[in-house]
Amino acid sequence: MRSPCKVRDRGLLPGPHHVALDRELASSAQAELHFGRYRPTASVGAFERIEQAVRAGFCRIRGIGVVRRPTGGGALYLDPGQLCWTLSLPKAAGAATTLAELNARHLRAVATALDGLGVAARIKAPNDIEVEGRKLASVFITTTEQAVLFQGTLLLAVEVETLLRVLRVPMEKLSAEGVQSARERFVTLCDLGLAEDTDTISAGFTEALAAEFGFAPKSAPSPEPPTPEPAPADLPLPENAHYAFLRTAGGVLHAWVRLDAAGETIEAAALSGSFHATPTDLLRRCEATLTGAPVAGWRDALAEAVAGADWLGLDAGAITAVIDAAIRRREAQQALGLERDEANTLMIHGGRDAEAIAAEATVMLVPYCAKPPECSWRHRDGCPECGLCEVGEAYRLARERGMRVVSITRFEHLQETLESMQREGVPAYVGMCCQSFYVKRHYAFEQAGIPALLMDISGANCYELQQEDLAYAGRFEARAYLNAGVVEKVMRLVPIRTV
Repeated sequence: MRSPCKVRDRGLLPGPHHVALDRELASSAQAELHFGRYRPTASVGAFERIEQAVRAGFCRIRGIGVVRRPTGGGALYLDPGQLCWTLSLPKAAGAATTLAELNARHLRAVATALDGLGVAARIKAPNDIEVEGRKLASVFITTTEQAVLFQGTLLLAVEVETLLRVLRVPMEKLSAEGVQSARERFVTLCDLGLAEDTDTISAGFTEALAAEFGFAPKSAPSPEPPTPEPAPADLPLPENAHYAFLRTAGGVLHAWVRLDAAGETIEAAALSGSFHATPTDLLRRCEATLTGAPVAGWRDALAEAVAGADWLGLDAGAITAVIDAAIRRREAQQALGLERDEANTLMIHGGRDAEAIAAEATVMLVPYCAKPPECSWRHRDGCPECGLCEVGEAYRLARERGMRVVSITRFEHLQETLESMQREGVPAYVGMCCQSFYVKRHYAFEQAGIPALLMDISGANCYELQQEDLAYAGRFEARAYLNAGVVEKVMRLVPIRTV
């Protein structure tokens, strides 16, 4: 006999009220399924930092609430155009298993429900449901000592322009001029010709979830909204810390580590990311374990801290790798003669240390957006070295060392250049790009398999300006700047070679 599960309709509520109800469910051992809609809200994942996930200033100006949901994953913009649900199942009922298995079952149930609505949806791991490559729904998960908590969102309609202004997370095809281009990333039930009959949709989802998880749905009154969840805040980051990030299949990890003056002890550490993991205090536990740990032995201490943790799309090795990368920033700082903040702008790719990559680099890649918009070479490969921007100085430093320099004019050009370098057996290269680009296009660097020492750029950023479409096509017109001081210091370690 299937266990009963109360099904409730929350209606339209502000984000803080929804999150308060979600946390009540997560702390109980009751089986309940809630449907509802949000007033405009930025929903940040359980392990994310608000400052990295959303534009809090824009949210304040527009009166958009910011909440931290109990489940992991990346930030969302929620409004009445999405139908959202939260399903809580007690662990005692046999729902407890790995996050990956539970998440896969949740995705399967959503796909089944959509199939019942006549929607040919496909699962895109780890968290999305798509129709012909366009996102229609997303799911999220966490577990507590008492319950497994599933959450999801289904697009009935979508307000893309506001979404793009709320989220800081780099997204495909962002463009202030062409919101329609970004809109094409999503598909809604309205697009698919389905009426916004949320009662019918909720009934179909309830049936599919009940069949997948083996419960008997029982209609119940709407819940009384509890005291709204207080506005979330980020914990302070360690001062004078070295920073690193790592892209994984399960999300992006960030680490900040401060060492003592001798570089022998971890004085403080902070972690965040757009991933799923349990227990819910996992990162705080890791930070506490790392604080005071010797640099020579922190890995053993961390292994104990994460023992028994469950992950989705990554593992404990990813946490170890990002912490190790942050610690190694100190080595790069010393080897390259950088200030700490300068060292934190480096993106070291390919498993080699910065000094070794610089010593073997034979190619320099420069982004076209660092050339002045009025420059006749802005969208061309090459540079006249006229002295009016930092790009010319970078060309000069590379030319003195017998390096080949390529001005990357669009994303396809980067792919073609990396493929050519791979065929030629280029041992290593240096280059410049913004961190957002590296996170989003990490796969292009991975596929090339060439060690790289990349330097972050400043100034206008196509992701911040929501003009990634233009940048992707090589038509971004705002100005970025190379960090000339970092470029010069890095190039000191590139040996002068005769051609």
